[in-house]
Amino acid sequence: MNKKKLAQFRSQLESIRSKLLGGVEKSNQNVKESEIGQMADISDDAACAYNRQLEGELGEQGWQKLKQVDTAIEKISEEEYGICAQCGNTIPEARLKVVPYTEFCTQCLSEMEKNLKAISINDENPLEEN
Repeated sequence: MNKKKLAQFRSQLESIRSKLLGGVEKSNQNVKESEIGQMADISDDAACAYNRQLEGELGEQGWQKLKQVDTAIEKISEEEYGICAQCGNTIPEARLKVVPYTEFCTQCLSEMEKNLKAISINDENPLEEN
C-alpha cells in the first residue's frame, strides 16, 4: 500500500479514535499536566484511573473498538497495516475502507464466526448423558 493511502487510513483511524474518546482525552491531558514533577507511582495511579474512566465511559464495545483502532495505528507505524492477523494475507482495501481497524480478512473472519456459532450451538444443546 502506498504512503498516501496509509496516511488517509491513519487520518481516518485518528478521527475514529477522537470520536470515541471525546471529552475523556481532554480530561486526561489535564491530569497529565497536573502530574508534572510528581512521583512515578502517582503517575501510574493516574494512568490506571484514566483507563478505568475510559472503560466506564466507553462501555465494553467502545473500549474494544478503541483498542482495535490503536492497534491499527500502531501497525501503520510498523508498516504491518492491512495484513490479516490470522493468515498473513493482505486485507482488501475495500474492506479497510469500511472497517479501517479490522485485524482480519473476510475469509478468516467468516471462519472465526462459523467456529463461534458452532461453539454457541453446542453450548445451547449439550449432548445428553445416558
